[in-house]
Amino acid sequence: MSWLALPAIVAAAVGCGASGGSDPNRITVAGRDPQILIHHHSEIGMQALLTGKLVYISATKCLVVKNPDIVVPLWPEGTEPLLENGKRGARLPGNGPVLLEGTDVRISGGYVDRKPGLKLPKDCVADSAIFEVNPFTPVG
Repeated sequence: MSWLALPAIVAAAVGCGASGGSDPNRITVAGRDPQILIHHHSEIGMQALLTGKLVYISATKCLVVKNPDIVVPLWPEGTEPLLENGKRGARLPGNGPVLLEGTDVRISGGYVDRKPGLKLPKDCVADSAIFEVNPFTPVG
């Protein structure tokens, strides 16, 4: 079965914490291969935990988390896509940790709704769940 055919499991992050910031709907794409999605919130307090394996989808050139469903992470501003030792991945802001494809991950944040005004690139997201990575405690 194609990862695009997997059902969406998008859940609201109600009760996981308060969010705020400059523009909660601003999502940009960083990189070309791999592509990662970046959120531009300045304040966030979601503390849910996403565990799974970081996977690179060659058809879309996107990094996702498989747990067993496909979950698309919205990385905090300052996260950089990278290619290291033949593996694609992401470096978290500043001198943050490097996560490469094939790595088991534990990421803090929260699932988000596909609310009106939230513009996401269809290539990466399709029907997958969306998880916003907490910029203050991203990896636990």
